[in-house]
Amino acid sequence: MSISVFVPDAHARACVAAIRSLGRAGYNVHAGSSNFDALGLKSRFANHSVVYPPFIDPLFLDWMRDYVARHDIKMIVPTSAVLEALKPSFEEFKPLLPVTADEKVLFDCFSKSTIVSKFINADPALNLMKNHPQSSVVDLTKPIDFRVLPKSKTGYYLKSEKLRPHGSESATSFAFAENGKRALAALNSMASDWEFALVQEACSGFQVGVSVLIDNGKVLAVSCVRDCHQRPHSRGTMSLRQSCWFPEIADDTINRLSYLNWQGCAMGEYRYDESTHTFKLIEINFRFWQYLHLDLFARMDYPLMQAQWFLEGKSYFDTRPKLGVVCRDTWPGEVAQLVNEWRRDDFSLFSKIQSFFMFFVRSLNPYIRSDFFFPGDRTLYFQNFVYYLKSELNALYARLKK
Repeated sequence: MSISVFVPDAHARACVAAIRSLGRAGYNVHAGSSNFDALGLKSRFANHSVVYPPFIDPLFLDWMRDYVARHDIKMIVPTSAVLEALKPSFEEFKPLLPVTADEKVLFDCFSKSTIVSKFINADPALNLMKNHPQSSVVDLTKPIDFRVLPKSKTGYYLKSEKLRPHGSESATSFAFAENGKRALAALNSMASDWEFALVQEACSGFQVGVSVLIDNGKVLAVSCVRDCHQRPHSRGTMSLRQSCWFPEIADDTINRLSYLNWQGCAMGEYRYDESTHTFKLIEINFRFWQYLHLDLFARMDYPLMQAQWFLEGKSYFDTRPKLGVVCRDTWPGEVAQLVNEWRRDDFSLFSKIQSFFMFFVRSLNPYIRSDFFFPGDRTLYFQNFVYYLKSELNALYARLKK
């Protein structure tokens, strides 16, 4: 009898990849989502599909408890949302979660401001701020002035955290400011809904991701991915990416995860400046990442390795990533990239026409993979395309109605 694994958030791209990875390896996959139309629920690699109450529903914990018992679930694939939902009963569900068993360490890692504060206050000999942008953590409950801003000549990225009791979850939680004056205005606007904000200098260069599976400081698997677009679009990260290898960036991610005592899978996101051959950390994601399908195509099967490590005690994986594999998020990622490039004032007409042409050339290139066009489960690609068309038509109708 195969081992039963529960994959929540089956509407998310990374979780669809996890369903496929575990299902093709022979695990008894239970795919779940609060969205009845979630793509992962329709995957051929999902042995069971279930719609559960929203995470904020008081009934969710009882539902999860009952489902685990009835179906003998041995592992729950961790997402930030499900971990937050399970937090009130963390000790009960901890034996099913392939993450660190220390509750404080775990939930500290899901706070970007807490992580950056730890790096800032760490022993300077550890060099945790060497490849880190100038940053500050701002307490939005206190008076805000220019002294809270780190040094930057390239503008600021602002990310707010911890919703106030009277705040709105739809309030702006992420912003870019070209200068200090606009950064202060954005912080004062965020202060009405949020308690903290992480402020970082903007970094140049293309995006690099480092995928890691780590156990007590020992690296079980590591690989790198780079963005093939110099200027990524605003609707997601790395819609066109390629497997690669940056040993110094990989080492930086490993050192940070070891310092944080993280257990399991995580991804470091960086900016690499080719002109100076330097890199800066943007953030660490302590969950499966959006480009996970590329890792699967590049022979780095992180969901499977995570399960084997957690359920079977496996501590060695003879894995070497296949370099040069290209994969893309066609809908909506690459379309959004194309639209953004056509809207940019600093792109010449020739560059825009070239982008339009390359979009269709890549669609015909058999060596460029697509996230949802996965062997044995390719119908999801066409279903995702239909969802995309429906969402765009609904958005167009709403604009025309206004």
